[in-house]
Amino acid sequence: MPDKSNPRLFHVVHRLHQALFRAGDQMLGEALGISTTQSAVLMYLKGKDGAAMGELAKAVGLKMTSMSGLVDRMEAKGLLRRVRSETDRRSFAIKLTSEGKGIIKTAEPMIAKNNAALLAAIGTEMTASQFAEACENLIRAARSGADTNQTEFQKVS
Repeated sequence: MPDKSNPRLFHVVHRLHQALFRAGDQMLGEALGISTTQSAVLMYLKGKDGAAMGELAKAVGLKMTSMSGLVDRMEAKGLLRRVRSETDRRSFAIKLTSEGKGIIKTAEPMIAKNNAALLAAIGTEMTASQFAEACENLIRAARSGADTNQTEFQKVS
């Protein structure tokens, strides 16, 4: 039987998203001069340096127009650079600069500390990776429901 005790769940998750981004933007902005979204781009490129713009946009959850502006701003800060794709001269690969790599090295321990504090606040024994995977499952379930006009989410694995 479904738990109907908190019909405000979507609203609470939305408020959580806002609070996390506000706190992350403040922490990263004061310490490193970057936003939470910019840190997500840097962290993705750490694992996939040279990603195409479309791949990067999808990975961080932005539309291409927003991603283009974000890359422009990050390029102006010297954090990354566009390089013509070797396989498709019409597109660009996004590559980290040494400045961007330095920001990552400084940001990683800060992010790890905040991840630990978040997990402690919810009282879970999950690792940050396990919690992130659980959140990704919720995202897939929400998208699945929205894509098929379902009124109930289905378990997505």
